This record gives sequence, structure tokens and C-alpha cells, in this order.
Amino acid sequence: MRKCFFILLAFILVCIMSGCKTTSSTSQEKMQVIEADILLPDVVLLNQEYIFKVHVTQGSSNVDDAKDVQFEIWNATNTQDSEMLQAEFTGNGTYTVSKRFSKDGVYYVQTHVTARGLHVMPKKQLMVGDVSEEEINALREEPIKKSNHQGHHH
Repeated sequence: MRKCFFILLAFILVCIMSGCKTTSSTSQEKMQVIEADILLPDVVLLNQEYIFKVHVTQGSSNVDDAKDVQFEIWNATNTQDSEMLQAEFTGNGTYTVSKRFSKDGVYYVQTHVTARGLHVMPKKQLMVGDVSEEEINALREEPIKKSNHQGHHH
């Protein structure tokens, strides 16, 4: 009888230990950061439509179930007037928007990605049309005044 009790106790302990291990790996997966890599064209000309992409991953896996992905685009000289575009999921962790520019200048493209309880907002600079050296130098000297919105809806 005593032998059966120890076998049963050992079995219960093994079940508990394996249950803890499963929970641990699941929580590790949830703790991995979300990465969002913005993919922009090298050259952007006026009055032509371009596709902007963001590739979203967590660890080595594509994130195909993002809750919300938006692109925020603004001209560097007019930081108060930004445009928010809802991205469309196109597969393999990639979300896209199309955009046409009607004014030369330096622009910022920032994605707002909410996925798996996390929120990331990477940003890239984009030259559209003819940009003068003066504009580029002015941006280097002057820090970006637009808020990164770090505090909203996490």
C-alpha cells in the first residue's frame, strides 16, 4: 500500500512540474517584445502612389493577429498636421497602406502597432520629391518637436 502511495505521489508531482514548465514557456513567449520594421521605398516622387509596409514579429515568428496597425505620416515642417492611415494585413506579418504625396519635403512615418498586449511605435524619416540641403540641415539642428505619443492607449 505504501509503495502505491509513493508512486501516486511521484505521478502527481511530475504532472505539477510539467504544468509549471508549460506555463513558464507560454509566459516567456508573451514577454518577448514586438518588433515592427518599417519598409519604405528608397525614392518617393510627387503625385505617385506608394505602398508602405511594416513587418511585425515577436521573437522569430510573424505576428498575423495584430489588434491594430496604423501609419502616422507628417511633414517635418508641420508637426501638428499628421495623417493616420489604417493598415491592411497582407500576410506573413506584413501590414500595408498606400499613400500619395503632393508636396516636396521631409516626412516622418511612424507606425502604431498594438499586438498581444503590447504597443510599439517605430519611426522613420522619408524624403519626398526635391528636398533642399537647407531643409535637411535645419532638421539636423532642430530636434523633432512632435510628441511620440508614448503615453496613449497601451
